[in-house]
Amino acid sequence: MVRELDALLPEERVAAIHAAVQPISTECDVLILGAGPAGITAGIYAAQAKLHTIMVDVGLGGGNLSITHQVSNFPGFPKPQPGYMLAHYLLEHAKEAGVEPRFAAEISAIDLPGHVVELDGFETIRAKKIVVATGSSPRPLHVRGEREYKGKGISYCATCDAKYYEGKHVAVIGGGNSAIEEALFITKFAARVTVVHQFAELSANRLAQEQARANPKIAFLFRHEPREFVASNGQTVDAIVLEDLETGVWTKFAVDGVFVFAGMQPNLEAFPGVFELDEYGYVKTDASMRTNVPGVFAAGDVISKPFRQMTTAVNDGTIASMALAKEVAA
Repeated sequence: MVRELDALLPEERVAAIHAAVQPISTECDVLILGAGPAGITAGIYAAQAKLHTIMVDVGLGGGNLSITHQVSNFPGFPKPQPGYMLAHYLLEHAKEAGVEPRFAAEISAIDLPGHVVELDGFETIRAKKIVVATGSSPRPLHVRGEREYKGKGISYCATCDAKYYEGKHVAVIGGGNSAIEEALFITKFAARVTVVHQFAELSANRLAQEQARANPKIAFLFRHEPREFVASNGQTVDAIVLEDLETGVWTKFAVDGVFVFAGMQPNLEAFPGVFELDEYGYVKTDASMRTNVPGVFAAGDVISKPFRQMTTAVNDGTIASMALAKEVAA
């Protein structure tokens, strides 16, 4: 963003602005990296324990929750809730508790064992304890054409992009909870939704399956996988090359857009080679959310565990903060 803004101004003005930016150093008790449900909950508990708490996020907070269409299983809300509203409630709670936000901030340098993080090249934060709650991102398919046409007919967020497919035909890749729930949301806009799944049965929860099968806009292609995304005009995707896994036959399937929901992967790019990971690349923690790095905890979708839900993320954040608060007080 800074580079783009710099390009809009004369070089002299850019130089003057950058020269006016003075490096600062901040110390805190707890530094939380990531402002999804796990990070926010950790922040609330830490701040309520009278610990000076700073929470950093590359976005505006809320994590994947803020772009989730509906959450129907969070305790205390008997009716499905828009994800962005639950994210708002969580962030307001953290603000009320006294958590200091650093939003739209990028980590420009980090010494995790030393508990030192530099943000945006000018603020250096030193913390007694760190909680890594950077969450996860959609897992790419690594199919030909996916990288080239990401954002050009290929999306990983129905809440963000479904509105662009009013009256059109889109494909949803995947058969889990996210895929089916988002397919249902997409039908509010698209005329047709074809769910492409590699297995013979969906793996989504039973309610979502029943709703999808009852929706006349949704069709299913089982035992099929995408092999290439095609843009005949070289601009936006207008077809998928699919392989029938039973016959091995490849066919071109015409669509106006594609939504990919093929699982998630942990956001650990900022910490290469630092953590002990499980076989799937998630951070190993003990029962108190401690990692192999002294004084560094991890919570939420970034850690190794059997289930990843908003409720389990909140649980992780709670445990991490309660554990670190005892260590700080000791």
